[in-house]
Amino acid sequence: YDGIAVEVAAAFEEVKQGVVVLQRTSYAEPDPATPWIPGEETVVDYPLDAIASAVTVDQANAKYIDGTTITTADIVLTCSVPPVIPAMTDTLTIDGAVRTIKKIIQVPAAGVPVLFKLFVQG
Repeated sequence: YDGIAVEVAAAFEEVKQGVVVLQRTSYAEPDPATPWIPGEETVVDYPLDAIASAVTVDQANAKYIDGTTITTADIVLTCSVPPVIPAMTDTLTIDGAVRTIKKIIQVPAAGVPVLFKLFVQG
């Protein structure tokens, strides 16, 4: 799957839409004298080569729509594998609009990922 991942990344680089950024926030260890205060915040941006589309009731997306977590008002980003594996605690920015991640699907589900589907609040 490593070769397929490289091919997918090249394809997404050619067809990417807009500016999509995965943003990860982490915190340094707190000062032992004040452990209730988080350590220094670090935010790292990872640009993504992605395609954004509406979550529609078609054969590809219908299985994800549950009416609660994922609705037809949401957006699905399909992207090549980023430098870090996406986490639910990350945020996505699509053309400057910050979006909350609602679901992350790695394709394939096991082994070497070749792409990700990131469902975000519409």
